[in-house]
Amino acid sequence: MKILHTTAEFFPYIKAGGLSDMLSSLSEFQSGDTDNEIFVALPIIQKMNQEPNFTGKEFACIDESIAYHSDACKVLKNSKFKEAIDGSRKLYFFDSPIFRDLPGIYANANEHFNFAVFSYACYHLALELNVDLVHSHDWHTAIVTILCNVQTVKKPTCFTIHNLAYQGDHPTEMCRFLRIDPFYLDLKIFDQLNKTNYMKAALVVAQEITTVSQGYRDEILIEPMGNSLSWILKERQDSLTGILNGINEKEWNPEFDKKIYKNYSFETIEKGKLANKIALYQEYGLHVDLHKPLIGLIGRLTHQKGFDTFLNSFYQKWKMPFYYFVLGSGDKQIEGALFHESHHSSGRIFFYKGFDEVLARKIEAASDFFLMPSLFEPCGLNQMYSHSYGTIPIVSRVGGLKDSVHESWDKKKSTGFVFEAGVEHSLNYALDRALSLYYDKTGLTEKREHIMKLDWSWRKGSSEYMALYNRAIQKIKG
Repeated sequence: MKILHTTAEFFPYIKAGGLSDMLSSLSEFQSGDTDNEIFVALPIIQKMNQEPNFTGKEFACIDESIAYHSDACKVLKNSKFKEAIDGSRKLYFFDSPIFRDLPGIYANANEHFNFAVFSYACYHLALELNVDLVHSHDWHTAIVTILCNVQTVKKPTCFTIHNLAYQGDHPTEMCRFLRIDPFYLDLKIFDQLNKTNYMKAALVVAQEITTVSQGYRDEILIEPMGNSLSWILKERQDSLTGILNGINEKEWNPEFDKKIYKNYSFETIEKGKLANKIALYQEYGLHVDLHKPLIGLIGRLTHQKGFDTFLNSFYQKWKMPFYYFVLGSGDKQIEGALFHESHHSSGRIFFYKGFDEVLARKIEAASDFFLMPSLFEPCGLNQMYSHSYGTIPIVSRVGGLKDSVHESWDKKKSTGFVFEAGVEHSLNYALDRALSLYYDKTGLTEKREHIMKLDWSWRKGSSEYMALYNRAIQKIKG
């Protein structure tokens, strides 16, 4: 099957969140099947994390034989797709004046226009490559899904919701360009709460819709988790499937990870964890008690990620002997609170503002526990990375977290600690249980060995996607 993925980010070239990792690992797994040809379309921005391996082949972004005159058409005529090879996949980088000089992929003033133009280019690419199916991810390429269903030449589509909180809703007066060339779209399909909503329109027309976990799929059918779109999701629930994300087990493996201080396996985890912890503390000049447990936190500092819950719990249980290493950036108020505590908590919290892929891996390898206090979480990948590194996750009972981390009276079945989202005393109790396990050295070793052997690959999820692709194709044939 010839599959085109369309996306705003893709590891390692552009990374802002979990979408980047998810699509990179999924497409790599899919490309391992000799029956598949996998293509990925993404933009080129100013700061790429890695230089692509370009083949020298280029593709136009619009049919040159047709005389279009709109601003969008002028941009498309001055843009091109540059082909690159990454393993068994072919990547198509959208080289365009509207993206080329952007320092980051998101939060740009004209993103409603930029992503629409990119989406048209992706639709044109799908025709040029003659793909069997187009799989688009989040609102940034939702218009690809729409074009594939309303243009003269149609393509089967699968649309994945990675985070329903971000829908690409814009004032309608800003989006009237969608009514003219080259789009010619009816804005009625986009209308949602008196705005033009890119994701809503894709949900109406896509043959198959997926979310990144079964738990999140069920949550978004009900408000407020549906973010005002639960009505359309209920209408389409027969075509709405939750497929839990997987990870690249070769990429996230402490035995071979060259970015951590010292490699280890489940057989050498005690020495490996200690060596990584010592090295992390030394690199950042932290003078702490090596015998006390370390908890890692990595992510965007937003309301969604539950950092308020974490800080309130920390204030309530400040006597607990945990150290916390926090990596992230975002909400200025949360950043300020973390900076304050990093200077006034006697070394209990260390805060590194920003994101650093290498440091994230070092924190995973060094930490005894990994805390994810999210108020909602479509899937989450850090809990799976933590399992691979023998780092026991402590997570809120939401979305993909509750699908991938289980706590049971049967210790052999438990894979972490679970608490109620946004409830400080529930988190406090989970920390109590984690601390008891830490001082039970036999139980701790057994737990680490158990979670490191869990299978979070794409074996199951990829086959589920292939089944949906075939369903989508059959719906078009009809």
